[in-house]
Parts: sequence; structure tokens; C-alpha cells
Amino acid sequence: MNNKTLSILTICAVGVGSSLMLKTNVRELMDKYSIRVKISNSDMTTAKGNEADIVITTPDIESSIRGIKAKKIILLDNMVSKKELEEKLIPACKELLENN
Repeated sequence: MNNKTLSILTICAVGVGSSLMLKTNVRELMDKYSIRVKISNSDMTTAKGNEADIVITTPDIESSIRGIKAKKIILLDNMVSKKELEEKLIPACKELLENN
């Protein structure tokens, strides 16, 4: 699709369960669409010191990560829904890749 590598950060409260599962789901999607990415996962406290092209988390964590440097923040209502992830993430990736 594009030679640029996007950075994606998945965030959950503790940084091990949901964000790690989400990281795996993001990897599968990126492989499916041939989008080059560097994916990291984090807890909401440590995340504040990071920056990424795209941050993926849930609405309940959004207020805890205010100030994080990201071009796009994707909020998932259902963190385990691959369908919702695809519907929100792929357009965001395409937009960032087209604008760079």
C-alpha cells in the first residue's frame, strides 16, 4: 500500500491483558491490508510518555491519556470486536498514509 511505517500504540488500564490482545488483532489487520506498522502496547500511566501515529483505547481510558502525542486516537466501544477495530482503524491508516 505504502512504504511508510505507521506507529500504533494500544492502551488498557494495566497494559497486559486487553492491550496485548488488541496488539495481536491490529497485527492481523495490518498484515491483511499490507500496511507496515510498529505496534506497542502500554498501560495508561506509561502511555503518557509515548507518541504514536495512532493510539487505540477505550472511552473510559481516554481522559487518563490526555496530552499523549498522537495524530489519531481511536476509541473502541468493544475492545474484542475485530469488526469495530477494522471499521475504525483501516480508514485512519489510509488517511495518514495518504497525507504523508
